[in-house]
Amino acid sequence: MPLWWNILSSLSAQVLWTWSGRPAPLLYFWIPIVIITTLLVILATRIGKAFRVLERLNLVILWTMFFALWGAVLLATRPDWGAFFGNLFIPKPIPPYEEWVEKAAPDIWALTPFLLLGTALGALGGGIQDYVGYQAMLKEKGWALLRYSDEMVKKVHERGLAKVEIPEDLDARRKLNGWLWHSRFDTGLSFFMVFIVTIPAVILTIEVLRPRQMAPSGLSLVQAQVAWLTETLGPWAAVIWWLGAFFALWGTYYSLHEVYAYTIYDMLRGTFKRFADISLTRVKLYLWPYLIIVGSIFFLTGYSLPILAAFATAATHLFALALWGIALLYLNLRYLPKSYRPHIVIIILAIIGIAIYLPYGIIQLIQVFIPTFRI
Repeated sequence: MPLWWNILSSLSAQVLWTWSGRPAPLLYFWIPIVIITTLLVILATRIGKAFRVLERLNLVILWTMFFALWGAVLLATRPDWGAFFGNLFIPKPIPPYEEWVEKAAPDIWALTPFLLLGTALGALGGGIQDYVGYQAMLKEKGWALLRYSDEMVKKVHERGLAKVEIPEDLDARRKLNGWLWHSRFDTGLSFFMVFIVTIPAVILTIEVLRPRQMAPSGLSLVQAQVAWLTETLGPWAAVIWWLGAFFALWGTYYSLHEVYAYTIYDMLRGTFKRFADISLTRVKLYLWPYLIIVGSIFFLTGYSLPILAAFATAATHLFALALWGIALLYLNLRYLPKSYRPHIVIIILAIIGIAIYLPYGIIQLIQVFIPTFRI
């Protein structure tokens, strides 16, 4: 969690830093970002609107990214859609870097293609800390069964998981499965939007940056796109891109304060009986100072952001996520009555995901510390 706190606060500050022409050290932009964000999340919590603010903020950022990215694609590129979708869905070996990458993006060149792809895969898909937090936040929506999550947690602590009875009559099954519809739809829509917003970013990379032998690198994540947009569409497009880049990064940075609090909150109350009644506010009281202190240490010591991202995704977005998948399969098959167990197709898909993420995470963790390691 402190790794992503540092990565996202650093990237948010660097967008403003480079936009300003770098009149002062990055530290002078990073400190206000951290202070203002911390004050905002504290204020939202104090007025009891933390979840509502988070939800509205992310909706604005999502739709801004959607229209801005697809607008850039439609206005300035003519992609080969057949080749794009063919390469999107047909697995191929990971190619080596083209030679120009060594000069254009030395920090990326220092990572193996296998390691970089794992970082991208993990960052796009989210990590175990994100999924546990998202799952815990669903109860804020007040959807059906999730309204009773606090009561269910207490029952598990009192009786043990194996002794919590689940009604199996037809009416009960229909009601319980019907209650899952909202969260299934929400989850499906969320992943679909990740896919839809990612596609134009990939197209712009292929159609715009690659022919110019340009790549976002180090703290220069936006300049290449801005230079092209200014040349192609005019200064107004560059301003929109700067703003879009900042709010996309800063919005994610703001969000992690809330999501990670729910992650720890759900882990504590679900794992330890003594924390069954712990409040979310109390979790924030300890978690946020921890993130600030440890994350600031990573920033001030100057660790490479690509290396930190590679380690964070390997540990929690690949390896730990595979372990979580194993745990979910075990819980479903061990404790749920047969009538509630996942469909065989879901089980097969979960096994495939685990089979990919587990070895990928292990190999990537090794490559973070031993870059010369090859499979």
